[in-house]
Amino acid sequence: MRKVIVFLSAFFAAVCVILIVISPDYLSMLIVGIMTVAIILGFVFGIIPLLRYTRGFKKGQKSIENALNVNADYIWTAVRKVTPFFEEKQLDELFEVYLNDVVDQSDKGVVISNIEDSINEDTIAIRSWRSIILQIAGILTALGLLGTFLGLVMGISTVEFSSAEATMDSIEMLLRGIGTAFYTSIVGVILSILFNISYRLVWNTMLREMGLFTEQFHTFIQPSAEEQIRAKQYLNTEKMIEALNVLRANSSIRLSNAPSDPAQEQRMMMDILSGLNRGEFTFTLEPVCSLTDRSIIKVNTKLHWEHPVLGAVQPSVYLPIVEADGFVAKLDQHLWEQVCITQREWIDRGLHPLPAILSIRKTDLLAIDAYDTIHSLAQQYDLQPRYLEVEIDESAYTICHDEAMKAEQRFLQSGYKVSVGNCNGNLVGLVDTKADEISLDLSILPADSDIENIFNQAANIHLTLSCAGITSAKELADIKRYGCLVGRGTHLYPEMTRLEYEKLMQYPGNTET
Repeated sequence: MRKVIVFLSAFFAAVCVILIVISPDYLSMLIVGIMTVAIILGFVFGIIPLLRYTRGFKKGQKSIENALNVNADYIWTAVRKVTPFFEEKQLDELFEVYLNDVVDQSDKGVVISNIEDSINEDTIAIRSWRSIILQIAGILTALGLLGTFLGLVMGISTVEFSSAEATMDSIEMLLRGIGTAFYTSIVGVILSILFNISYRLVWNTMLREMGLFTEQFHTFIQPSAEEQIRAKQYLNTEKMIEALNVLRANSSIRLSNAPSDPAQEQRMMMDILSGLNRGEFTFTLEPVCSLTDRSIIKVNTKLHWEHPVLGAVQPSVYLPIVEADGFVAKLDQHLWEQVCITQREWIDRGLHPLPAILSIRKTDLLAIDAYDTIHSLAQQYDLQPRYLEVEIDESAYTICHDEAMKAEQRFLQSGYKVSVGNCNGNLVGLVDTKADEISLDLSILPADSDIENIFNQAANIHLTLSCAGITSAKELADIKRYGCLVGRGTHLYPEMTRLEYEKLMQYPGNTET
């Protein structure tokens, strides 16, 4: 790498010296000298740092190989023993920050970040003044044009026709000025091309070495975040199968849709009560997107039960039990409060969280005053209505229509946005709703449903439809063709934990609650 620095330094020094020496006059010499200063600055602050980073990434590849040969039970212990890892100050500082993040994430049991989150093209560009160095080629060309105009102005200013001798002298001065003009332009273009080619070659070489380092790092040290998630899902599946084999006979949780006896349901309620007291019930988040550009505009929240043995228990397993005796309202209140607490924490951290959707079931309307509960939570945690959105289940408008309409009216009057959720395409019972939108759930539509006709029917009765349960590109293309502007589903984003959501939204300083 030192040979490259010496070669490029000698090359540019020789070119600049030759161009200065053969300059036709002092003005040209001055302008070429200024160009030389610009090249020196670009070389010192742009090219040399990139060459150091290139050498650092090559050393990083060797350090990976050395870490694999270190006798250690833990790969990160072996990595820490290889110091300095890059033999380049700034890269080593960035890597130390990454290692500290790895320790924190390992302690919390979350997916470890990719090395690219700490060392990437953007961080290198900032530290090598790339945005400024890229302007040097234009500056050289501009200096050449400046010399052109100065040469022409100086030549024209000497033109005099008072006598034949004066005319000849002025013509000579004019030709000198033209010579200066053309010379500085040519020099500016030549130096601009040479510097631009040199800088881009060095930059691309650095990117290549960084890519090789990243690939080797993911291969031997740390899999990418996507690979970790897939591996974690696989391990969770294996653990789930093992747990099911052990607990199938005596678990109080129903693991299938087979009918259970009252005693089994009672034992399951005890599990749910104890799980609620132990903090096993949290929530997941599902981003809702604008379908025009797939930007996230709000987030849907869902109840999540993380059983200490079985892991994540599907809502279809336990919701029928708690809905039957009305206890689901207690779980929903717990969910609403946890969401309000999270929104408050995000706001206190200086963030601007997107609206969070709180689902209201028919049982909530019959068992409690859903409006008073949610509005009281919003006031308790000092949340304005724009941070919360309520989604009243479509079945509530069928089973307890008056209560649903009353709750909808009270929410709208208080400034909350209201939507109707889990709609199966039957809009007959929703003709008098004043909700802001109807969420059409594609996953529960009858097989013979005409989605286009549903959208046309909604337009005729002035209802705005969004879509949930989007699982494929075809479904997305169809609903966009029918005029749908907002949607959610696994094809856009899967359900995710709070930490995963904060990482997606690039919320700094995420903490686990």
